[in-house]
Amino acid sequence: MSEMMAGVSAPTDEETRTLVAYLRRHAQRPLDPRRYPDVYRPEGEAFRLACNQCHVLPDPQRHTAAQWRAVIARMQENMAWMNRVVASKALPGEPQLRVEEINAFLAKHARP
Repeated sequence: MSEMMAGVSAPTDEETRTLVAYLRRHAQRPLDPRRYPDVYRPEGEAFRLACNQCHVLPDPQRHTAAQWRAVIARMQENMAWMNRVVASKALPGEPQLRVEEINAFLAKHARP
């Protein structure tokens, strides 16, 4: 097992408590669907399907519309890197990343 960890030891109980407390305090808070009921309608589908693959749905008020465009561009790069080689052929029935629909949903709800 130690060879797999490359000499890195597991955190102590105290370190684990510190890490968990930090993550609880600073983790991304999930979107409240009562505030954004359209997340479960067609206009929220692209946002919901794409973003929910890797993390909780973020609250659109977290950023301005312009900031969200930069976040979505970065996430698009991450998804291309993680999911498959760029320019590979999409699989039939595979949901496609609809960036403009995602940006439109977030811009509608973003903070000013």
